[in-house]
Amino acid sequence: MKDKIDFRLLGALLRKQRQEQFSRIGKGKFDFVGFGMRVVLILAFLVCFVVFFGRFLEIYLQVKTDYVLNPSERLFEILTAAYTLVLVLMTVGAVSQINHALFAADDMRILAALPVGAKTLYLSKLIVIYVGQIGFALLTVLPVNIAVAVHAPQGAWFYGMTALTCLVLPLVSIAIASVLALPYHAVRTALKNRFALHFIVVTLLTAALLFVYAAVLEAVKELLLGDDLKYFFNEAVMDKIAAAAAALYPANWMARFLLGQDAARNAIFIAVLLAGSAPVSLIAIRLLLMRALQSRISGASNFIGRRKTLRRPHSPFVALLKKEFLTIFRTPNYTFSYFSVAVVMPLMVYFCMSVGSSLAVKLIGIQCNAELAVFLTLLFGSLANMFCTTNISRDGKMFFSVKAMPVDARTVFLSKVILCMIVTAVSQLISAVLLLATGYLNVWAALFLFASGVLCGFAQVCVATKIDFRHPDFSAEADGEIRESGNTVSTVVVLGLLASFLIGGAVLLVRMMLSLRGLADQYAYLTYLITGVIALGAAAAGYFLLAHRLDKKYRAFDGGGAL
Repeated sequence: MKDKIDFRLLGALLRKQRQEQFSRIGKGKFDFVGFGMRVVLILAFLVCFVVFFGRFLEIYLQVKTDYVLNPSERLFEILTAAYTLVLVLMTVGAVSQINHALFAADDMRILAALPVGAKTLYLSKLIVIYVGQIGFALLTVLPVNIAVAVHAPQGAWFYGMTALTCLVLPLVSIAIASVLALPYHAVRTALKNRFALHFIVVTLLTAALLFVYAAVLEAVKELLLGDDLKYFFNEAVMDKIAAAAAALYPANWMARFLLGQDAARNAIFIAVLLAGSAPVSLIAIRLLLMRALQSRISGASNFIGRRKTLRRPHSPFVALLKKEFLTIFRTPNYTFSYFSVAVVMPLMVYFCMSVGSSLAVKLIGIQCNAELAVFLTLLFGSLANMFCTTNISRDGKMFFSVKAMPVDARTVFLSKVILCMIVTAVSQLISAVLLLATGYLNVWAALFLFASGVLCGFAQVCVATKIDFRHPDFSAEADGEIRESGNTVSTVVVLGLLASFLIGGAVLLVRMMLSLRGLADQYAYLTYLITGVIALGAAAAGYFLLAHRLDKKYRAFDGGGAL
């Protein structure tokens, strides 16, 4: 019998997915802290984006080509670039979401064994992804178009087609993602058990994204410091921009259509693109879905490679430390979230330092490299040290196996803390050496920065481990992998951000007040005194919080939390 879409069953599947999302609130598993933090960060980002993008528009719309102002072409180029970026981000997100929905979703193992048509099942997943993509389009396209309309007033067509764009762009991204999802899955499968290669590839990709991030920061600095940016757009640069905009399909079709420039022809191009991608997408969908259903029925793939035997017995502490390392290293999501981010963290510190240092001197006339280094190191260090938030939860059922062994609680928890501290110390050391080598800090300031970063990192690890121990969230998956961040992660992120802003803000404020009174050099030691005292106090408090009555609480632990 030919597989047809059962719309009645499709409605039931959509209701099921909606009810699953809302049921997390009723069960107390909804991450209110994380949700609130995301809302605040999104709003803050949108405000900053509108301000800086508006400033950029003021400069770019005045750029002349052949000594002639052409605002309509400048708008076309800006919208083409913006829609290309949005489309790339949406496509990357859609590829990841399609693979997660088919290969990692909890319900696929059950649905794979039920009489549910493949097309109906896939369409139900795709509709949910499409709705999410519309939300992303609203958050990205609307600010761009509103900023454009403010600086270059548009007619009713522009506003009406903006709403249509938010509906069409997700269709384009999902059509492209349906084709790319299968190659992406093949690459992930090839790298799945090649842990070292996976770590190298992911780390290099993350570092490459950070260099893009650095370029954006540099552009923001130029916008803040003056009009130097307008001299960058000379005739040669504008010719390259025009050529690039003409080749960036299908974003340039969307830009022309939105601006009313040959709208009918560009609308036909977009319609043909969607219609032409449909059969290719259907073929890719069939291949991808069959593989997903077979994967969820058969279970996880076996280990590929030569198994190594234990050459010599380890002490309990070393064995547990090795277990912690392998749990992370052999789980691709953990490797990226924990190890790769920690490795590239020094680059984040350096890029922000290079921008912030010059801004501080030119905008407020104060040299505050040491204080800025403290703030950035604590800020990015706290964000890169997130693997301590799952120190207990990521063990899954293995935690109870370890608990049944004749190993005391301090050895078990020490292995977790020490692994976190090794990664933290390496990351902090690279940051300090990088700032020393680039001339932002002297030797003693770099050593102090390393020591204070390690102490604050130790406090964060202890607090996060204690919170996770009190409220563990063990995964129900067979592999025990945690695929969604919980309240512990959000709580520790908020605490880390508050601590970095309070400590970094305090030393920066003291430095500014002393500089205004001409006493900065005389009382320069206050930066180190304030940071050192707080770091030592935080480390001691964190250790006491974790170690207090640990043996008794460990023996009473049953996975229910609230110890």
